Amino acid sequence: MNQKAFAIFVGALMVLSGIAYFLPLGTNQKEIAVTSDANSPETFGVKGSLVDWSFDGLGDVLEMAPQNTDMAYWINISSSQNLTNAASIALPQSIGLIYGDQLYSTRIERLGEVRFNNTWAEFHWIEPYPMGYNSLVIPYEGYMMIPMGTDFVMAMGRPTLFGPQEAVQQSIDVISGGQPSENFTLVDDSGADLQVAALGRGGASMPMAGGYKEFNLRITSSRNGEDGFDIVARYIQPTADTSRKASDLAEKSDLEYSSSGSEGELSGFVSEENIRFVLMGLLGP
Repeated sequence: MNQKAFAIFVGALMVLSGIAYFLPLGTNQKEIAVTSDANSPETFGVKGSLVDWSFDGLGDVLEMAPQNTDMAYWINISSSQNLTNAASIALPQSIGLIYGDQLYSTRIERLGEVRFNNTWAEFHWIEPYPMGYNSLVIPYEGYMMIPMGTDFVMAMGRPTLFGPQEAVQQSIDVISGGQPSENFTLVDDSGADLQVAALGRGGASMPMAGGYKEFNLRITSSRNGEDGFDIVARYIQPTADTSRKASDLAEKSDLEYSSSGSEGELSGFVSEENIRFVLMGLLGP
């Protein structure tokens, strides 16, 4: 993320945080229409089309991702604060992970992000609430994008799209019937609290500097009554350097790394105390 744009956003957020529900001056909350279904995107009260998409895992994120996506992730923020804290440090800088409690009047429960062409778009799953917004919007394909500062916009719905205007527009193009990304072969429907996928073609900015054809990570809160996480990281065509890094990380973290043919896999149990170290090792350069 562009550091200057991020700083400008933070400044704008500090100003907007003092305006409840993003209500413009003169708006009467009693006049805001609320649908009978409180979970409906229409509860936001924003005119135009609203995003209405399944959001239960990384596969749903990729269905909204442009074809040239190199990296994507999905996290259930409500699952584990420990995992969320570690992810906010190890993953690429995310406004939703860092400022999620300040962006909306309801908290972000699940979050996804896609990265492509040196830009990004975030997807925020929140409980709908009446915004009553009737100020400046940027129409695009029937969606009313709400400016956030000078660099970012929001397209409300479930999930809400957030990011640079051009990136959000590309995601809207996909949602409106465009071709989504279909290059992530390791992503499946198996559930996990944190799911990450990357393509080596993305280069040095990818986890382990893109030393593979494809990478997939799944982390789930342990279901064996232990305070920690079950982890599976898979690689297609890992380079010798990537295999060495994964093997070293496994040895230091009491995990297992194995290879078969053109694929490698790291798996095992990670304690709450060690999850940050493991994530940094897997998602770092």
